[in-house]
Amino acid sequence: MNSWKRMEEFEAVSLENQKIGTYIRKQNPFLYEEEYGKAFPYYTDQDLMDLFICKFRHYKPSVMSAVFGKYRRFYGWCAQKHYISFSPFENSKYLSYEYLVRAAAANGNVPYYARDYVTALCDGQPQGGAYYKAIALSLFEGVKSYSQLARLKWHDLDKEKHALSMGGYRIQISDQLLKAYQTLRESVYFQAGARSFLLDQDSDALILPLIRHGQQHSYSGENYRYLSNAMSRKMAMLGLSASGLYESGIMHSLIQRFGKDEILEYLLPEHSVEKSVMIRKNRELEEFFKESGIRLSGRDFSFDFKGYGLLLKYGGVLEKNG
Repeated sequence: MNSWKRMEEFEAVSLENQKIGTYIRKQNPFLYEEEYGKAFPYYTDQDLMDLFICKFRHYKPSVMSAVFGKYRRFYGWCAQKHYISFSPFENSKYLSYEYLVRAAAANGNVPYYARDYVTALCDGQPQGGAYYKAIALSLFEGVKSYSQLARLKWHDLDKEKHALSMGGYRIQISDQLLKAYQTLRESVYFQAGARSFLLDQDSDALILPLIRHGQQHSYSGENYRYLSNAMSRKMAMLGLSASGLYESGIMHSLIQRFGKDEILEYLLPEHSVEKSVMIRKNRELEEFFKESGIRLSGRDFSFDFKGYGLLLKYGGVLEKNG
């Protein structure tokens, strides 16, 4: 009986199982059956570790937790049906968060960029530095996603106070980012390799949309998804991701405020930390996050940023000369 048949049986149990089956099918773990030498229901914990880290390239424990819940449900059902002896998630060191985060960091999954690396990469683009820098540094300095950036308007920028207004809160921006916005606003053309685009000067978007040759207007004037996807493609060409830019920016700000050693001690404590000390550290972090417009709790930070802590401690941050 093949993997698809097992999945069909599993999905027939309940609506919840059907949703889980749909999710797993979309990830297509069956693609690696020949490589692992066994059908999907018989993957071992080491196979699943390789799947999650090397194939899917996960690195955040919160994401792993959501994914694991679905796979654990499927393998638990297989064990109950006696298709397998036991679930690979039972007592596995390979599927523990600590082991997986370290494996993710070693595999290069954690997108940790130094600020100088980001700006040098953008400046290296012929005649397009301001466009790339406006996008990259926006996320590095606190805009959480391309979708959020695509919705920002020129009037959301307070040039005097160096601030961006976003949905009821403000973030401070650097002189470097403000200059990139202003340079982009004054630009007429954007050069991407051999291709030249007009910048849509009629748009009130903070990041001006591009007008392709032969078009009179940009398709992304009010189409936020189109503009967001265009930004994503441009950053991907430079090897940058939205989550990597945003999270690297958080690490950069924290190190500037508290120092490298303090952040390392928080993320990767070498000794057990008293509860009162951890409560105090969480409070300090959360006050800083609130001041900076970062919607993150201290507990979530300590859980999800361990991969960044490992790279900070042992190396692997992409520096200026990368």
